[in-house]
Amino acid sequence: MDFIIWDKLKEMKKVKIKIDLDKITKKVIKEHQMLKGELKRIEKLNEGIEYDPNHPERMNPSLEDKLRSGEHTFGKNKGLPATGTNQNFSEKIASSRFKDIINKVKRYHGIQQINPQMMMEMMRIMQEVAQIETQHKDALERLAVEIVSEEFDIPDDMLDAELLPPGSPLDLDQDEEEEEEEEEFQSKSAERMEELEIEVDKRNVINALMQGAAKKGHYIFHMVADELDSIDPRLMSLYGKLMSLADFQYWVIPDSNMGGQIGGTEKIKWEKPKDEEGNEQEDEEEEPVVEAKAWIFPLLVHELIKGAMELAASNWGEGHLDFEEQKHVIGRADTVENEIWGMRLGPGMWEKFVACIDDDDYKLKQWFFHELTKLPAQQFHTFMKEILSNSAKCKEVIAHLKELHLADEDEELDDLIIGDEGNFEDGLEDLMIDAGVAPSQDEPTEEVDVEIDYSEMSPSEIQSLIDDALDAGDFDTVGMLSKYL
Repeated sequence: MDFIIWDKLKEMKKVKIKIDLDKITKKVIKEHQMLKGELKRIEKLNEGIEYDPNHPERMNPSLEDKLRSGEHTFGKNKGLPATGTNQNFSEKIASSRFKDIINKVKRYHGIQQINPQMMMEMMRIMQEVAQIETQHKDALERLAVEIVSEEFDIPDDMLDAELLPPGSPLDLDQDEEEEEEEEEFQSKSAERMEELEIEVDKRNVINALMQGAAKKGHYIFHMVADELDSIDPRLMSLYGKLMSLADFQYWVIPDSNMGGQIGGTEKIKWEKPKDEEGNEQEDEEEEPVVEAKAWIFPLLVHELIKGAMELAASNWGEGHLDFEEQKHVIGRADTVENEIWGMRLGPGMWEKFVACIDDDDYKLKQWFFHELTKLPAQQFHTFMKEILSNSAKCKEVIAHLKELHLADEDEELDDLIIGDEGNFEDGLEDLMIDAGVAPSQDEPTEEVDVEIDYSEMSPSEIQSLIDDALDAGDFDTVGMLSKYL
């Protein structure tokens, strides 16, 4: 009898223990799930932007949020490639660009850590630069024209540069047109409106490339270091300090506090060519001239480059957009906010673009950019993804395109690519094959069911599988695997 009671008590104790263990297990699993969710959330917050561990500086949190969520000009742009990782393309470009700027600021200023109060130094440095430049105005203007003329393969008589004192008006005396109340744009169809959406994306990428080329031009003064040193040995250091801080501000100041770019402006004007004495040749047709004005030399170079790029891309809507559609796309894309994001991400895009072309092949650079911008949006995005995702392949493809172009210089880019194929995509693939860099085509793999013996696994292996199942919300699998612990 005593033994029976004792056995009953042991059974009851076992039941109680089992109940308690079930409660504890459920509680632990729940807490584990919550903890893992929080850790993953924190990990996701931090994995987008890659910071240099040697530098404590961080970009503005609101910019990080926009880059992570894609809530910015290029967040959902059709011309940007997927990365195949948790870091999107914009985050990748931003990470590289921010590191580069931090290094520049510290190198030019000879410091280990950036003090936000340094931003107040910008105007003082600009005034010091202006005092020097005023005495060498003509020489610096000529030097700016020479640099851009050579770098972008554009005749120097198509470039007009003028330095002005900092703070002075930058009005280019553009013809004032009577402002008319703009009518709401009416597309031909809903389908056409969708097509125009990707045209807006195309225009934004073109603008970013132009801004990127111009921004990179901030540091082009290193190409003429000897000339600048002969003018005044202080200029090189002052330019570096000023322009690095100017770039830095785009990453630490939120969009709401940023205005449009100041310090320089440009436009394309049409005028008759001039003879050696500076007189207009009345019998000749008008030609485009890039007119640029800026407060200091690096900004003057910036504006000249931007104007040269705009000239190269002037036929961006030719053949596939009518006048009203072009106006609509420009109105959507050419905004202050989009310009600011072009300043941030454009240099990284431009770096990838020029990485596809030999450094000294200036004519190819201009021809290819000109032809690329003329492509209809869908074709433009297809090619841009190749350029931005893999510059190694791109270099071979563009070298082959150069051969085709030299063989028939009148042939346009889309015709060169399509060739004998029926469409642009097939033509691009065929072009890549001819260039020896055809995209790899993975053979489909046959799925085979494999029976897993969980009893042969270690507790840590089982726990890892449980963690994965928890992440996926597969609680049936969690229950099944728990038996093997």
